[in-house]
Amino acid sequence: MQFFDKDFILKIMKQFILGGSFALGFFTMGIIAVSIVGTINTFTTGQVIKASDINTNFSSLRTAIENIPDWVKSGANASFPSGGIIVNTNAQANSATVTVNGRISSSVLGTYCGSSSTTTGSMGGYTGAKALCVTACGNANAHMCTAHELSISRQLGITVASDIWYSPFVTSDINNGSINNTECTGFISASGSLYGGVYTGVHGSAGTCDVSRSIACCL
Repeated sequence: MQFFDKDFILKIMKQFILGGSFALGFFTMGIIAVSIVGTINTFTTGQVIKASDINTNFSSLRTAIENIPDWVKSGANASFPSGGIIVNTNAQANSATVTVNGRISSSVLGTYCGSSSTTTGSMGGYTGAKALCVTACGNANAHMCTAHELSISRQLGITVASDIWYSPFVTSDINNGSINNTECTGFISASGSLYGGVYTGVHGSAGTCDVSRSIACCL
């Protein structure tokens, strides 16, 4: 049986652990910070090294590596297919700044997320409509859908409730002036002589502001 000098083995293990720590640190700094949740044993000169301590270190490092989010890189691009990316969740909504040098492209940007409780055209203005949508979709960024967002939603095959308020954000005369769509004067009026944008379930239209309808909400 061949025996090895204990100090020699310790030096090898020390270099291995330091090298592994450096490699992990380099990798996580280059990609994303990952905390090691577990025990990392350290060794001193003259200490008896136990296999269980070495195995514990390997187990902790393995867990940290496996918890690195699975970013998928293709050429100069990277995607994160496993879920969403949330920025600055500990501060108030929209407090973080994300700078993009180029174009943001997404098939689900600004699409229907649900409908609010019913309300007439007097819903507290645009901010009041947003507040109802925040509650409906459970997200601080939810808001009343615009015509553009509803069009995207339908193109993507997303089902949108019918007879529901939305915001075309334009003033228009329909049927030779018999219907004056003023968005219920900015959604502060419940007058039966005024009109606001209403999605019929098939296309955009207009409905009188005195009728209670849900709001089409988008994210």
